[in-house]
Amino acid sequence: MEEIWKQTLMFVLLLIGEGACLSSKLDALQKQYGEWRLQRSPEYSTSLGIYKYNDKVEKFAYSGFDEEYTKCLNLLKDLKNIDYNQLTSKEKTDYDIFNDTLTTIVRGHDWRDYNALNPINFLEGPQIDPSELHKTTPFDTIGDFENYLRRLELFPKQIDEMIERFNKSIEKGHTYHNVSVNRVPEQIDDILKDANDTNFSMYEPFRKKLTDKKTIPDTRKTDIRSRAKSAVNNILQKYSDLKSYLENVYFSHLRPGFGVSTWGKGVEFYKECLRWHLSLDLSPEEVHNKGLHEVERISSEMKKVMLKLNHRGSVKQFFDDIKRNSSFFLKSGDEIIQWYKNAIEKDIKPKLPSLFKNNPDLPVDVQPNPIDGIGGQYLAGPPDGSRPGVFQVNVFHPNKSVTIDFMALLLHETIPGHHLQGSIQSTQAGPAYRRQNLDDKYFQPPALPPFYTAYLEGWALYAESLGEEMKLYKTDYDLMGRYGSEIFRACRLVVDTGLHYFNWTREEAIQYMLNYTAYSEGSITTEIDRYITWPGQACAYKIGELKIRELRTKSENELGSKFDIKDFHYVVLKDGALPLNVLEKNVNQWITDTKNKPAETQKQCISGSFRHETSFKVLIATFIISFLLN
Repeated sequence: MEEIWKQTLMFVLLLIGEGACLSSKLDALQKQYGEWRLQRSPEYSTSLGIYKYNDKVEKFAYSGFDEEYTKCLNLLKDLKNIDYNQLTSKEKTDYDIFNDTLTTIVRGHDWRDYNALNPINFLEGPQIDPSELHKTTPFDTIGDFENYLRRLELFPKQIDEMIERFNKSIEKGHTYHNVSVNRVPEQIDDILKDANDTNFSMYEPFRKKLTDKKTIPDTRKTDIRSRAKSAVNNILQKYSDLKSYLENVYFSHLRPGFGVSTWGKGVEFYKECLRWHLSLDLSPEEVHNKGLHEVERISSEMKKVMLKLNHRGSVKQFFDDIKRNSSFFLKSGDEIIQWYKNAIEKDIKPKLPSLFKNNPDLPVDVQPNPIDGIGGQYLAGPPDGSRPGVFQVNVFHPNKSVTIDFMALLLHETIPGHHLQGSIQSTQAGPAYRRQNLDDKYFQPPALPPFYTAYLEGWALYAESLGEEMKLYKTDYDLMGRYGSEIFRACRLVVDTGLHYFNWTREEAIQYMLNYTAYSEGSITTEIDRYITWPGQACAYKIGELKIRELRTKSENELGSKFDIKDFHYVVLKDGALPLNVLEKNVNQWITDTKNKPAETQKQCISGSFRHETSFKVLIATFIISFLLN
C-alpha cells in the first residue's frame, strides 16, 4: 500500500511540474525576446521609461535584418517544442500572439530589400522632431547627461547607416516615388535655420537643466558642454550631408510609378504589406470591394442626416457650406487645445464607466503638434503615469479646422481610443514585450516585428463610433463630422488598393477622395502621398473596425440577455495589440464560456481534469496528499 501511495504522489507532482515547466519555458522565451527588442530600440525604450540603454542608439545597418531573422527563427524553433495542448487558456493566447509575432518577422525577411531600405520620408526620420529625444530622456544625474551626450555622438553614424540603406534601395531598384521624399530637404532646412552648436534643440538640456544641477562640479559642467557643442556641430553637418545626398544622389533614382506594383514582384510585396497590417488573409480585391461597400453605406447615412438639416445638395456642398460658416471655427490654436482638454474632462471621462471596467486612468494631455502635417497623433506615456500620454493636435491653421471634426478625432486618439487601449496594454499583467509595443518605423513592413495595425487603428475607429452610444455627438453637425471621419477611412481601402494594386494615378486617388470626403484638396494630397509611402497601412483602420464590430454583433446575437458591453470591451482590450484572428478566437471562447458558465463549472469539478490553472492543480494535489498521509 505504501508503494501505491508513493506512485500516486509522484504522479500528482509530475502533473503540477509539467504545467509549471511549460509555463516557465514560454515566459522565458517571451522575456528573452522582449529584452532583445528593447536593446534593438534603445530610443524607444527610453520613451517607455526604460533607461538601461540610454547611452545607445538604434542601428540601421543592413546586417540587422539577418540578425533579427536568425534570432527569431531560433526562438520560433524553441517555441514549437512547447506542447500547446498543455497550456492554460491565457497561456494559449500568449503563445498564439508570440507565435504570430515570430512567424511574421521570419516571413518578412524575404521582403527586406523593398520599402525597408528607405528609412526617411516626409512622415518619419531624424528631420521630423529632433527635440523628441531629450523630451523623453531623464536628466537627474551626471550619468544621465553623459548617456545623452553619448547618443549625440552616435547620431551621425546612425544617419550614415540610413544612407547606406538608401544606397541599397538604389541598387535593388526599390526607391520611393518623388512625393514620399520631395519635402525632406525643406524639412531639414527648417530645423537647420539659424541653428548653431548652442541653440539647436538637441543642445537644450545642457543649458538650464545642467545649470540647475548643484551636485555637479562647475568644471565637469564646462567639460560636458564643450563635448556637447562638438557633438551638435557634427550633427548639424550630418544633416547638411543628408540633404546633399538626397538631392544629388537619391533623387536621381526615384521610381516613376506611384504604386509599389511598379517594382519587380511589387504586387506580391503589396499583398504581404496588407497581410502584415491587417493580420488577416484578405486579397487586395476583397479590401477594395469592402471599401466600395462601406463608402456607399456611410454616404447613405450622411444623406439621411443632411435631410434632417434641410440640406438637399451633395455631401461636398454640405461641407463646403460648413467651411464658409465662421461659427464652426475657433479663433486660435490655444482655444483649440482648451476645447480638447475640456471635452476629455467634462464630456468623455464621466461616461466611460457605462462601457468600460478596469480603466487604469493614466494621465493624458493635449499639446500642439510640432509640425504642420496630419490633424493629430497620439504619443504614449510610460505605464507608471510619470509622464502623460500626449495627444498632439495640428493648430497651424485654426481657420481650416472645423469644430464638427473635433470629437471624432479626440475619441480616436485619446479616450476610449489609443490612450485608453494603450493604457490597458501597458499596465496589463501579460508579457512585457506586449506591454512595450514598439509602434514605429512605418516605412519598414513587412520586414518588421508586427504591432498589429488593424487592431490598434481598428479599435480607435471603433472608439469613434462609441461616441454615438455615449451621446457625445451633441448635434447633427457633430454627427456629420463623425461620418466624415468614418467615410475617410472607408475611402482609404479603395484608394490604397487602387494605387498599389490597380495602378491608379495619384490624381485618380485624389479625385476619388474629393468626391466623397469633406477634406480640402491640400489635405487629401498629403494623405494620398502618405498612402504611396506606406503601402497597406491606411487599410488597417476600417478593416480592424469592421472585425471588432462583427465580433460585437455576433456576441450580442448569441448571448442575448447575457451580453454585457463592459465584459465584451474587456475581452477585446485585455491582451493588448494582437492579430485579428487571435482576437476572434478569444471572443468566440468568451461567448462559449458565457453561454455555458454554470454547466462548465460543474463539468470541471466532475471531470477531475488536472490541467486548468496551476493553483487549481495545487489544491487538488494538497487534498490527495493529505488523504494519503492520513
